[in-house]
Amino acid sequence: MLADKAYRNREDLRYCKQRGIRLSGPSLGLPLQADRVVQARLEQQDTAERNAIEGKFGKASVCTGLA
Repeated sequence: MLADKAYRNREDLRYCKQRGIRLSGPSLGLPLQADRVVQARLEQQDTAERNAIEGKFGKASVCTGLA
């Protein structure tokens, strides 16, 4: 599941963790040095997937006159 970074708060993170959903983005608090590289790659991959999805929504709204 891909979600926007705006939804990364303690309550939503706890909800997603209980249900096995991974939210992209850095963990709350001070990041560990070793996790930065791994986290950056995951965030880049998630952003690319999310852009593709949002592009389809944008194209559909223009084609149907919803914009």
